[in-house]
Formats: sequence, C-alpha cells, structure tokens
Amino acid sequence: MTPEEKGRFCGVCSKTVFDFTKATDKEIIEHLNKDATACGRFVSSQLNRDLIVQKEKSSYWIIATATVFSFLGIGSQTAYSQVKQDTIQTDKKLNKNIITTTNNPVTITGFVSDELGPIAGANVVVKGTTRGISTDYDGKYSIEVNEGEILTYNYIGFKTIEIIVDSKSTAINVTMIEDGTLVSTGIVLIGGIKKRTFFGRQIQKVRNWFR
Repeated sequence: MTPEEKGRFCGVCSKTVFDFTKATDKEIIEHLNKDATACGRFVSSQLNRDLIVQKEKSSYWIIATATVFSFLGIGSQTAYSQVKQDTIQTDKKLNKNIITTTNNPVTITGFVSDELGPIAGANVVVKGTTRGISTDYDGKYSIEVNEGEILTYNYIGFKTIEIIVDSKSTAINVTMIEDGTLVSTGIVLIGGIKKRTFFGRQIQKVRNWFR
C-alpha cells in the first residue's frame, strides 16, 4: 500500500484505505453515509457488532447496522470493505396489555360492606405498593392514588376485590363477598334475617388469625 493524504492506497482493490481504528461509531457511520463502499482499517473490537449512535434531543437510541465484507491483511490489523445497510432499529416497544399509570392523583372515597352492613378494619391497598389504609368503624375510607393504579380490597374471611382507578373514579363503594372456604362465626338469626353482632365479627377476626 502507498501513503495518501487521508490514508493508504490499496493496490488490490484500487481504493483508499481509511484508518478507523480511533474513530467513534458516529464518525464511522457518517463516513459510510458518504461512501458506502469505502475500504477501512479497524481493530478487532470494532468488528462483528452493531454501531450505536445516540439521537440528539431524543430518549431513544438508534442502532445502525453495518455489515463488514471483503478483508485485506495489514500487519497485525485487518482492513475491511464495508457496505452500509438501511436497517434502523429502535428500542421502543409497544405492549397493549400493559396498564399505564399517570401522575394525576385522584382522591378516592367510599365505604366497604358486606350483606350485613359496614366492615370496620378492611384493608384498602394500592396493588404493588405499601400504600394503603383501613376502613373506620363505619366502613368508610379515603385514599389518594394515581390514574391507572389498582386498588385491592381485602378482609379476613372474604374474597379479595381489585378495581382499576380511572379519571372518572371519585367514589368507590365495595360489597365484599364471603370466601366459601372459610367458616363464618358470630352470626345469629333474627326473624329469618342474618345479622352479625359486633362481638361476632371480632371473634371471626381473632379465629382466622390463628387458623
């Protein structure tokens, strides 16, 4: 090879061989955009991988794939002729099954009850977090959540209920359903109508803790 102003001249392929050994991925891609059939000199760490360039003022990375063809021996280094490909990939992926949440806080109020009346001490928790409260003596609650988050309602002896919060949600009243796998206690019959006494509900709670 003979010396030239921008590199060396290869007598085999009759092209100027550019020295890319100290060039960045961006500089290599810019050169290939100008001359797609350029012949270049590279180090081994630059070969057989994607050339990555960060797009200005954007949160996405653009991966420009350059495939290396025909090589020439230059001492311990190897010169390759590169052909630019038009393939561009981005890391943006769409998943329609993902529930998106926003930073718009919504205050949800309501009460939790069953067929016999309000439930005191029921847990109202934002799913996947440690944020939550318990209903008061009248079964009432108030909690601040973001749109798209899921509220879970649970109480010992009842099935867990989950509700997705949307922009229209302001008041959510929940009626708990007894879990058929657990045995209720403290229930008395008055005139054919079931009513649970205050002490009966407390007994049920204590019994379930020691199951």
